[in-house]
Amino acid sequence: MKVLFVPAIQSSAKYHFSGIAASKPLENKDDNKRRLNNSFLIGGGLTLLGAGIYLYTRRKPAKNMTKLEIADDIPIRPDKPVETKPKPQNKPEVKEVKQEVKPLLLPDEKLANSLPEFIRAKLSINNNYERFKNLLASQDKASIAGEGANSVVYNIDFLDEYVLKVVKPDIKADPNNIPVGLFPNNVNLGQPVWINPDNQRILLLKKVSGVPNSINNWSGTIYDKKLGKPLSVTKEQAFDYFEKITKISQMEQAVFDDLANQIQVLNTTPKHPNDLYPGFKTDSVNPNNLLVDFENNKLGVIDYFARNNDIYKNSHMDMVAMISDFTLYPEYYDHLNSSQQEKLLQCLKIIENKSFKAAEKVGLSTDKEIFLNFINKINKYFPIPSVKKSDTEEYIRSYDVRAKAFVDMFNYR
Repeated sequence: MKVLFVPAIQSSAKYHFSGIAASKPLENKDDNKRRLNNSFLIGGGLTLLGAGIYLYTRRKPAKNMTKLEIADDIPIRPDKPVETKPKPQNKPEVKEVKQEVKPLLLPDEKLANSLPEFIRAKLSINNNYERFKNLLASQDKASIAGEGANSVVYNIDFLDEYVLKVVKPDIKADPNNIPVGLFPNNVNLGQPVWINPDNQRILLLKKVSGVPNSINNWSGTIYDKKLGKPLSVTKEQAFDYFEKITKISQMEQAVFDDLANQIQVLNTTPKHPNDLYPGFKTDSVNPNNLLVDFENNKLGVIDYFARNNDIYKNSHMDMVAMISDFTLYPEYYDHLNSSQQEKLLQCLKIIENKSFKAAEKVGLSTDKEIFLNFINKINKYFPIPSVKKSDTEEYIRSYDVRAKAFVDMFNYR
């Protein structure tokens, strides 16, 4: 007995074969192919669309897009956060408030009323007027700016453009006797701007900047009053002198022109109407009477005396004498080595040449005899002792001998 296994067949008509529907199975195959092809096309399209969306979401932002557009349009990767700079904040401007110093009215009294207006203006600030009165009554030795044979000069911290000159007790009044306002305001000769009406020995002077053009203890080297004898020049003093002369020789011609003008003003300014011997004589013997200001490139005369004869005149050699310290020059020279000695002579010739040119510009005499005549006269009144050069020799410090030898150094002109 045969057993026939018949598979289950769907009831759909397409699986029923008959004579009428003999061609149906072929048509179904074509339909299936078309459907399959359509599925591939649709699937491929969806795949391309998905790839496009993926690439779009991962694209780099355009350079011209703002940060706001990027944030709205593209998801930000957590490993590369977008940095946002804080907006600059305008800080309120802080203005410095300067405390206004109101001037005070000076009391209506003799001292205050005697002061010139430009001094009154400076003393009307803070407590300066009371400090000034205290200074007149008692001076502090720590404030001494310089001391001469006749007077002591003090610095004033609240009047920095002026100094206080106090004539020594054994001198009745200022021997220079220079009236206030005698010299032009544009020339600074350390002239007085005020004289104490209650004490003619106390004066306010214009301050000349600089340091004395001399070695330390120049006066004591000439003659030490405590020891009762002159002192020898030391090597240290000689080297200091050499350095200063070198620097002065390098100053511009205009510095010498200004110094010559100062001396010419002294030379030609009458002390009073109908003055028989107009002007003042520079004290060119002492190098301390010339101040040197290397910082501001200035040379300034600070000491001079009234002319009372026809011999006391000024010339360009007074400039050279004050700068060179002719009295002690040979002793400085002997302490230097040969190359330094040669350089020193060159520097002194440069200084003399610049002084000569400056004198010609302002009308100051260039006659060397004027200087020698002055030295010969004062040598009679102020003789100075000699000092030992060695056990068998001595330096003759007579002004006239030293001046003649010094002038002869410049006979090449």
